[in-house]
Amino acid sequence: NQGLATLAFFGVGVNLVLFLTRVLGQDNADAANNVSKWTGTVYLFSLLGAFLSESYWGRYKTCAIFQAIFVIGLISLSLSSYMFLLKPKGCGSDQSHCGSHSSFEIALFYFSTYLIALGNGGYQPNIATFGADQFDEEDPKEVHSKIAFFSYFYLALNLGSLFSNTILGYFENEGMWAIGFWASAGSAALALVLFLCGTPRYRHFEPKGNPLSRFSQVLVAATRKWKVEMMPSGEDLFELDEKEISTYMLNGFHIHLIRFFDRAAVITSKEFNQIDKDARDPWHLCTVTQVEEVKCILRLLPIWLCTIMYSVVFTQMASLFVEQGAAMKTTISTFHIPPASMTSFDILSVAAFIFIYRRGH
Repeated sequence: NQGLATLAFFGVGVNLVLFLTRVLGQDNADAANNVSKWTGTVYLFSLLGAFLSESYWGRYKTCAIFQAIFVIGLISLSLSSYMFLLKPKGCGSDQSHCGSHSSFEIALFYFSTYLIALGNGGYQPNIATFGADQFDEEDPKEVHSKIAFFSYFYLALNLGSLFSNTILGYFENEGMWAIGFWASAGSAALALVLFLCGTPRYRHFEPKGNPLSRFSQVLVAATRKWKVEMMPSGEDLFELDEKEISTYMLNGFHIHLIRFFDRAAVITSKEFNQIDKDARDPWHLCTVTQVEEVKCILRLLPIWLCTIMYSVVFTQMASLFVEQGAAMKTTISTFHIPPASMTSFDILSVAAFIFIYRRGH
């Protein structure tokens, strides 16, 4: 499923900058800027997909819905390109650029591409975690299989991308955009069908509720109790199951780096009476589990911040790298290497090192 979906996505994304310049008549700077905006939107929609998955729909339903949106977007792009954008017939290659287009045709193109961004963005953060859900952490064999799953999952992603960057990229570079887009749509549709075929065998988990409200409750409760004195041993911290507190302490999971948030779980005399009456206000008193979840998120922020500059460079692969490939002399004998194949070096190196990594285990 991941290999086919990635093939479909990069069948559009890897050559999108060339489509904007050759078919829509944009200059290199505008085309690269529009591709960067589109790629950024994919990642923003990933936040939406993750939120809906964890809060309301669950991972299975979220994957199925957003993959369906993805397929619809690809079909819409294929139809609009074939019927409106690729005029006159045979245009869109490096030798023959297309003519002007109406506002409606441009709007339909952008609607289709951003529908693709919505579908792929909402699907991507959930499919890997849904795959991880299929393995039991308590079973040693399944734990080992889970490690292998992620390696082969990422390998499938790169192989799908490699096919798009070489085979589909070749056809699209020659001006056969409709063939490339329809192949992407077919691949995405097949990926969705295969995903749905496995439905009876999947392990399903219920969504855990709105994570934003749980996160906000800890911040509000800790701020309200910023003057409260805490016991160093943590005996005054609240947990629905008293065994949970000792479990956190024994496993070393209790994070002392951000002790301020522990105040959200401190039980005051007033709240002690509310607990007895089963009338706890989560905006005043949170569980230790909830506090530790917030700390885990905050500990990930430095890692996320460090990836920003990497992402800035990585994004250039879909715009600057391809434009550079289009400007270079890429002919070997009589064969012309498509510009999108510039990104294949990254994919091949990743695929090679996945095999090396797996052999090391």
